[in-house]
Amino acid sequence: MPRMSRLPPLSAPAGLLPLPRPLMTGEVLDAAFRLFSAALLRCLPYSGLAVLVLELPTLYSTFQVPLGPSIYVNIAGVVLTDQHLVFLVAVLLVVVLIGVLTLRLHAVSRAKRPRFRVEIATALGRWPNAIIATLGALGFPLLLFGLGPMFANVLPMEALLVVAIPLLWPAALFAVALPAFWCDGLGPLAAVAQAVRVSRRGSWRMAGAILATTCIILVFYVLTIIVIAMMSPLLGRADLFLIATVRSVLTLVIGALGVPFVLAVLVVAYEDLKLREQERRGAMP
Repeated sequence: MPRMSRLPPLSAPAGLLPLPRPLMTGEVLDAAFRLFSAALLRCLPYSGLAVLVLELPTLYSTFQVPLGPSIYVNIAGVVLTDQHLVFLVAVLLVVVLIGVLTLRLHAVSRAKRPRFRVEIATALGRWPNAIIATLGALGFPLLLFGLGPMFANVLPMEALLVVAIPLLWPAALFAVALPAFWCDGLGPLAAVAQAVRVSRRGSWRMAGAILATTCIILVFYVLTIIVIAMMSPLLGRADLFLIATVRSVLTLVIGALGVPFVLAVLVVAYEDLKLREQERRGAMP
């Protein structure tokens, strides 16, 4: 008789958390996808708005009309232009929207009814601390993303990939600070410390989940580029505006779907890491 697995099955998406047992990397992605599917319709308005807010600096620089002199603000000796201020406002708004999305995903995973007033009140009430927690969780990946084009001009793509993969380790240590802050109600520094504490022994698992999530999003991004490339010869040069519009719409769709999926991966991965840490402490004499 074949040996039966003793691992209990995962629960339904409506009551995904708390996890019944530690998950393998593939199971983390599977559970995150089921959570993403269960909460997609409830998250789409906010994730779409987050992507639009991220596009504010680009839209402002593209459509700004020079009606007068540029705005300059001097803060502690640092001069900020109007474009810097628009970027700052976009970042502040995105922090709130990420908080609302994380709280909503956590509520769905606990089979609770999401309440917009509670979520937005919590996100606004923790706004200043949320900026620190978000920078601690996503600062390193965003830094790599920002410096990527600079290194791309120096290193070939193959060498860039070889260098980027080991850099996933520090990103894996801090990534779950975001759900630690929003879902567990920790302070920003306590959330970062909690992320390092639960991730240090399972950082390779978290790095694998981050790499797999990045690859999934890149697949859709490449498909978007292929669709645009196929449409360009059909539409002709006269329809450059239409091509740009299609590119913007597809980017919006991918972003609106990608943001809640990434947050769902972080929520499930954080619960898995916490469960492993609890079992490890319970096994210690």
